[in-house]
Amino acid sequence: MRIISTGLICLFMSVTFSCESTQKTYVSVVFDVEDYISPIEEGVDEIPKWMAETMTEVGVTGTFFVIGEKARSLEERGRQDVIEAMASHDIGSHTNQGSIHPTVTEILEAADWETGVRTMMENESAGIKELERIFEVPVTTFARHGGSYGPQLVTALGEMGRGYVYSPVRLPGHYAVWFCNALNFHGDYGSFDNLYYKDELFDPALKELEESFSEDMAGLDVVSFFACHPTKVRAEQFWDFNFYEGANPSPGQLLPPKLRPAESMETARKNFKRLMQFLADQDYIEITTFSDLMERFSWQPEKISQKDLKRIAVEVVAKEEIIIDEYYSPSEIFAGLTRSIVEYSKSGKVPKKMERESPLGPMEMPIDVPEVSKVTMDQVSELAGMAHQAIQEQGYLPSRLHVDGKWIGTGSLLSLFCSAYLDVLGKGPQESYEIIPFDPYPTEYEEEIISEVEGYKYWIVHRLDLDMSLIAEYTRLQLWTLKPAHEN
Repeated sequence: MRIISTGLICLFMSVTFSCESTQKTYVSVVFDVEDYISPIEEGVDEIPKWMAETMTEVGVTGTFFVIGEKARSLEERGRQDVIEAMASHDIGSHTNQGSIHPTVTEILEAADWETGVRTMMENESAGIKELERIFEVPVTTFARHGGSYGPQLVTALGEMGRGYVYSPVRLPGHYAVWFCNALNFHGDYGSFDNLYYKDELFDPALKELEESFSEDMAGLDVVSFFACHPTKVRAEQFWDFNFYEGANPSPGQLLPPKLRPAESMETARKNFKRLMQFLADQDYIEITTFSDLMERFSWQPEKISQKDLKRIAVEVVAKEEIIIDEYYSPSEIFAGLTRSIVEYSKSGKVPKKMERESPLGPMEMPIDVPEVSKVTMDQVSELAGMAHQAIQEQGYLPSRLHVDGKWIGTGSLLSLFCSAYLDVLGKGPQESYEIIPFDPYPTEYEEEIISEVEGYKYWIVHRLDLDMSLIAEYTRLQLWTLKPAHEN
């Protein structure tokens, strides 16, 4: 019964990140509120209302992720009572238009980076503004709807100061991470959609939860406890079957889902209260909202120091791989190294501390085998200057730089800058430096993350011929921006 969408985080073993923790796990009870098709008289709109009221009664809180179309439907139906009940907890966006085609992923399928970010900013900022107008509360997070994903969306959310929930991106010991310069919260736990309405289904599920929950929560920083899609408490099928496999009917052609008997909702409400009471009684978790978690995990170091850069450079050189540090992303490390070398070439001094810069990863896949085998220290300084200028002008890492017309990829540049930086701090710069082949992006956690991203192709709403290759490649490139998030 219990589900964490990609498995317990401790499946990923690492000496860098530890799963051991004595702190409470932050748990947010979450709902995906979507169905704007079921007729008013069927009472489906009542479900998120009584769920919100039940939570208030029990003394727990959570986040209702609402599709823009659903919010507009509630407003048009005059359901201010439903709106106010949910707003007394926390409201997040669940995309502006939900399963209407093209979905987020379909829009980003072939979009270049800048077009994708701009389109996501336009579409989803409009949806967020609508939610804030209708619910009259700040909307600080956005949750993935089905397979609707793209790193351009995450970047746009970061630029809007919003977080991304149900993210495919995570690290060992950290379900809260920074990715694309936005706070990301990975995964979800639970599967109760089709259980509340019948005791013989709900009772064994609750019993299993009671036996396993404390163990499942051990070592996790943040968990999205997925209470349900409120519509599925009543409906036998998802409302968006109308849009399966790329279908895009007009509003007048939408068919309502088949519903369970209205009288079964009395049992559903009773069982939902039992579940919320169980959560309220657990002293090893802290129940909160995603708006609260955005504040708790918003901290980042303002500076990057010579000591930090030296520590990370030593590890990069020793392991010959791009390092995801506990506090600095690989792109931040790259930017700090280039700026330090540029300053050294000008003044002969290495900065003790600098403002942290957070460029995005490259926009094109870097070459992993350099076209030149050696460079002089003067050329290292020149390359650092070119990289620093590119970061300042473009806001992202260069995918490659050239010396005498021969190209060096981003990973090899990182390795080169680490070696030169350590020499500058120690025995002094060498006359020449070897350029070695290097991964074009951080690969340590790539397999798990990319496999989930590629799996979004098979969301039943998507067209069967959806091509995830560009979205997957952009995700790989933005692993340069990945690092753990830490509580304030």
